[in-house]
Amino acid sequence: MAADMTQQKRNLRWLLAGMVIGILISTRFWRQGVRSLVKNRTTYGRRRARVTSPALIINRWSGDGKADEIGLADAARKRGLRVIMLERGDELATLAHDAISAGSDAIGMAGGDGSLALVAGVAMERDVPFFCIPVGTRNHFALDLGLDRDDPLAALAAVDKGDLLTVDSATANGHVFINNVSLGVYAIAVHREGYREAKTETISAVVKEAAEDPDSLPPLRFATPDGKRHEQVPLVLISNNPYVFTGPPDYGRRLRLDAGRLGVTTVTSLSGSEDFALQALADLPNVQDWETGSLRVESNTAIEAGVDGEALKFTSPLTLEIRPKSLRVLVPQGTKPGFVPRRDAMVAKFLDLAQLGGEDDEAEGIEA
Repeated sequence: MAADMTQQKRNLRWLLAGMVIGILISTRFWRQGVRSLVKNRTTYGRRRARVTSPALIINRWSGDGKADEIGLADAARKRGLRVIMLERGDELATLAHDAISAGSDAIGMAGGDGSLALVAGVAMERDVPFFCIPVGTRNHFALDLGLDRDDPLAALAAVDKGDLLTVDSATANGHVFINNVSLGVYAIAVHREGYREAKTETISAVVKEAAEDPDSLPPLRFATPDGKRHEQVPLVLISNNPYVFTGPPDYGRRLRLDAGRLGVTTVTSLSGSEDFALQALADLPNVQDWETGSLRVESNTAIEAGVDGEALKFTSPLTLEIRPKSLRVLVPQGTKPGFVPRRDAMVAKFLDLAQLGGEDDEAEGIEA
């Protein structure tokens, strides 16, 4: 009887010890998760914006005429912005250069991501802040920047009651992009006539063709981190900061815009994927993801690419590079860039961490 009691006590001590160890281990991982969450939320360097002569270029055709629909030009003029309406035949880069040469100390773009990237490139070249008004179809850059795509006019507050943030940009053979560059089936689809009017149908048709005849794909030579050389792959996506798969409607979001790394995703085979759907991209076999500072892609022919949704061609080799903290961006005061997964957001709310360090970082000028 005494022996049984002794054994029960020993078992209880081991049980308690195991519980303590489990709590310590789980607490360690919990703390790591919280630190990661806080880092993703609060380490952007920011300071108050001080601009006196901002100019805004408006693409009236972007987003099926959204700028005219919401009265963007009038609202911008009331805030003291110089408004430049894009006309047929105008060169965006020229308009931006001319505005800065005429005295504008900040340059903005109201349009889609391709237009934003062009004007952002000029802003970096001329060393003035950039701002954007999301009136395009998707506006992924504005989304990850923390702007409200459902209220484009709210973004105008960036120029008079805003914060100045520093984020990354990237280049493809010197051409600036702010979201991503796609090679392979998506690039083929973007270059096809009628893509704009029937995006899903065009992409599906191209993918089906590639699955049935892989040799029809253009040669794309590059190396993956495992040291393997690839000669011909269906898809390569290179992004300004890595994406995480988030499901519809946007599918991909970035945790940060200032991590200083390219995100690379490649699908190395479409075999058995004749029923390929874009929604299933994250579940495909033969997918590799990694981060890097640069990527070199070679081909025997000109390389077709989708650059922030625009159809472009590059001579081989194509060199893609990250430009850490190269773009100064004006955003409305308090805007928080980056995506926080729902689970982490719930933890942050529960622990009241969503605002942790935010005001202190701003007051002390903490840089990432």
